[in-house]
Amino acid sequence: MKKFSIITTFVTFLALILGNLVVATKSGDACGTTWPICNGAIFPDITNYHVIIEYSHRLMVPLLAMFTFINAVGAIIKHRERRSVLILAVMSLGMLVFQSLIGGLNVLLGTPPGFTTLDVTFSQILLLILVLLSYSLHTEKVELDRTSWSTINLSYRAFLIGFTIYMVQVILGAFFKHSAASNVMLDIPAIEYLTKSESIANMLYSLHWVATVVIFVAAIWFVIYASKFKYHVLLSWLYLISILLNAVVGFVIVVTGNVVVASSLHMILSTLTTVIGGCILGGYWFKLQKRTV
Repeated sequence: MKKFSIITTFVTFLALILGNLVVATKSGDACGTTWPICNGAIFPDITNYHVIIEYSHRLMVPLLAMFTFINAVGAIIKHRERRSVLILAVMSLGMLVFQSLIGGLNVLLGTPPGFTTLDVTFSQILLLILVLLSYSLHTEKVELDRTSWSTINLSYRAFLIGFTIYMVQVILGAFFKHSAASNVMLDIPAIEYLTKSESIANMLYSLHWVATVVIFVAAIWFVIYASKFKYHVLLSWLYLISILLNAVVGFVIVVTGNVVVASSLHMILSTLTTVIGGCILGGYWFKLQKRTV
């Protein structure tokens, strides 16, 4: 069950990457509103790369739904006596339903401005839940003495604060882009606007960078303690590097005017950072324990 859960998480990651590409390349309307088929056809015209990207994403969604359903039901049947597994499995099913409904409405409504933020939010949360569910199925434990446990527990609390702010930042960044606030700030024309206020656009952008500083400080704190106690050393460094790369690519987007390549890379890095953060939390919550004697 643990291996299947990891595969399900990987499929979800691929689905999110495709979804990110749909948004970054503005391919959301390439298949029209005849969801889940494309422009009323099962085999649409694939000479347009927008159609290929959007239809690939649409085909990935049923696969993701099937894997998530089997993964959750299997986890419940085999490990229902473990409360954490049961809660995460049920949450994954609920989040899948919400994400599917939002994704479908996004297409049927013609991708209204700002609405894609909900799609991004539920997708990221679903991915995080699946990562945690995979870790909750682990049975091996790492025991720590009381002193080490107390110190590591403190460092993970700092990480949790930073990672929570990071997840909020992802949602804030998605709203900044999909509400066309980024277009307002960069003075780039948009077809639809949720807000045309330059002050609101600048405020969202400023909050985004303030959050980045807090997240970066928390990530450095965690690297120091992970290196000291030699647990999650690689993941802590990967998390810090991914945060830095996110900031660099975000800066490039502002300088270049939100080009497709930079925007796509930013979304991929954000999704990868969510996976890394989820692995750190999963390892802490489900693999570490305090030595009783």
